[in-house]
Amino acid sequence: MANTINWGQIYCYSHWGDDKNKASVPEFPEFCATEQGSCGTQYSYTGGETFPALFNINLGAGTGTVTLNFNAKNVPDKFEVWFDGVKVIDTGYRGSATYQTDLDNALALRGLPSETIAGTGTGTANFSKTTNTEVALVKVYAPLEDTTWTYTLGCPV
Repeated sequence: MANTINWGQIYCYSHWGDDKNKASVPEFPEFCATEQGSCGTQYSYTGGETFPALFNINLGAGTGTVTLNFNAKNVPDKFEVWFDGVKVIDTGYRGSATYQTDLDNALALRGLPSETIAGTGTGTANFSKTTNTEVALVKVYAPLEDTTWTYTLGCPV
């Protein structure tokens, strides 16, 4: 049996191009939608799985330390921040360890390896913004139903 490769999905969820361009290409399916946002704004979600939710966050042209504040509550979620095509923050899955088996099963259904729940749902992480690139991409992986998460990506200070 031949493998079927969905190149649109691979492009959508990768950093194989400029994320600003991805949002402007009309033939991409709905799952490629990237929400546009601003630093310092809190984003949240409650409900079914999102894998991943994508956000282009405008940080402005300034440089400095950019801080991610996140809260996955109990149901495990993972937060990644990509900047200049590089993953600069990866929280790992955060939430209650009692969901480990559910998380393993949800990842296996997607053909992905198990990931250990790395800690409680609340935390912070940061990176140093040293270029005038204005947009960071935030990916929130929430593979389980009944997820509830929030995050804020701060402006450079």
